[in-house]
Amino acid sequence: MKKLTLFLFFLLLGFALFSQSLLWEITGKGLKSPSYLYGTIHIQDKRVFAYDKIVEDKIKECKAYAMEILMDDVQPEVAQAAILMEDKTLDQILCKTDYALLDSVFKVKTGMNILLYKKMKPFFIMSQLMQSEMSKDMEFALDMHFLEIAKKNNKKTLGIEDFSDQIGAIDKLPLVVQAEMLMESIKNPSEENEKFDEMLEAYMNAELKKLMELTNDTSMPDVFNQEFIVKRNIKMADNIAKFAKKQSVFNAIGAAHLYGNEGVIELLRKKGLEVKPIPFKFENN
Repeated sequence: MKKLTLFLFFLLLGFALFSQSLLWEITGKGLKSPSYLYGTIHIQDKRVFAYDKIVEDKIKECKAYAMEILMDDVQPEVAQAAILMEDKTLDQILCKTDYALLDSVFKVKTGMNILLYKKMKPFFIMSQLMQSEMSKDMEFALDMHFLEIAKKNNKKTLGIEDFSDQIGAIDKLPLVVQAEMLMESIKNPSEENEKFDEMLEAYMNAELKKLMELTNDTSMPDVFNQEFIVKRNIKMADNIAKFAKKQSVFNAIGAAHLYGNEGVIELLRKKGLEVKPIPFKFENN
């Protein structure tokens, strides 16, 4: 359970056993021009923004930019409702001791009382706590940064999946399991921080096998893996292939969705497309 709390930022459970890169070119099967696939990480740490110039060149080269969820298309009230529990509160699903511990940690890290967030699903409380510890050197997280570049260059913007796909997958995790993940992250903060640093290093080096080893956790419920990874990968691959037939697209998705036998890269290849790595390095890495 200890590694589960890092899931948000890497969309874990990859099975990467092939060429190392975060940037991939999609060609073949009658495509008029290449499209691209980039493995992102949803943080604002300046280190992941020190990518090679070729990344932005490819964004500008394409007619459109696609990301997992295009939040411009999601109504605020729908997003708000999705992160809240319908008939439970945090003090009802946590014991008194854990609730008190959560409250004290939440106050220290966010400056706010957990009472204001007691209807929020534990998964998203965990996300807020993790975000509070992350470096926020940049104005936007990486995928949103790419979106801003695309908009400034008048690119068409697309959502690869629906907001409901992601929320529906999260909801496959019972609230009690989400609560266990939340409390595990609170009770073992040093281990979580060390693991995140190691995974970030693997991400920046595109060490896919190592990233797999660090993130794979067999305690993750199989139904969650099927919903959050496998089924979403299928839909992502279907839409990326569909977009590429119409125009050149720069597609940005969570890094661990790319790799493995059930990853987006292999699914695209099974459709007859050629997907090749474009090697690059981060500055000072």
